[in-house]
Amino acid sequence: MNRSLIKEKLKNMDIEYRHPPYFLETKLLSEISLGLLSEALTTLTQINGLERASLSSNSLRSIKNSMIASCTIFTRAIIRAGVTPEDAFDLSDIFIKKIETFQDSAHLEAFEYEMVKEFVGLVNENKTLHYSQSISKVIRYISENATSKITVKDLAELTHLSADYLSSLFHKEVGVSISAYIQERKIAIAKNFLEFSPLKITDIAYVLDYCNSAYFSNVFKKQTGMSPAEYRRNHT
Repeated sequence: MNRSLIKEKLKNMDIEYRHPPYFLETKLLSEISLGLLSEALTTLTQINGLERASLSSNSLRSIKNSMIASCTIFTRAIIRAGVTPEDAFDLSDIFIKKIETFQDSAHLEAFEYEMVKEFVGLVNENKTLHYSQSISKVIRYISENATSKITVKDLAELTHLSADYLSSLFHKEVGVSISAYIQERKIAIAKNFLEFSPLKITDIAYVLDYCNSAYFSNVFKKQTGMSPAEYRRNHT
């Protein structure tokens, strides 16, 4: 299966792959924690395609209550991802106050997507807080493009630094090599696919730009201590 077909399958997964709301909630929280914006928004759309729980006799109040509950669990998710509780709760307080100002359901429900964008943005911003501008730019690029092929040459051009100097600076600031950091990011996304998607292991390897599934499995086992198949059995 070629890359474009796999990505199209990922986009359509919400239509093809039905799960209980708790599964979808867990999937969404995982994607927020990983800073996967497009995936999180897609999952939110699937959740919102289901009937919301009735939390009040007033329909607008019911949606507000539901969104306040969502805001609360999103806040916990980004704290687990490393965002400081102070920053997470400050953002949560702003959102809850904003939720209370809406007077129609359409604008209120649209705001839920803005909340997810802001929460994911804070997760990704938190990853770069203690780094120089160049290294922050590299980390953001890796986070946003982990399913594509990323080379040190590409990153050097992005930062207008030599490949050798960038590699040395990255290791000094982050504590691991660029290639190791990229692998860690890819494996984190692979875990999410294994837990929450029906994609075959060969397709996951391909969409993450591994040369073949055997190499992907070797890297995955080295990082996690188990094969992709074992990880899926243990986490689904």
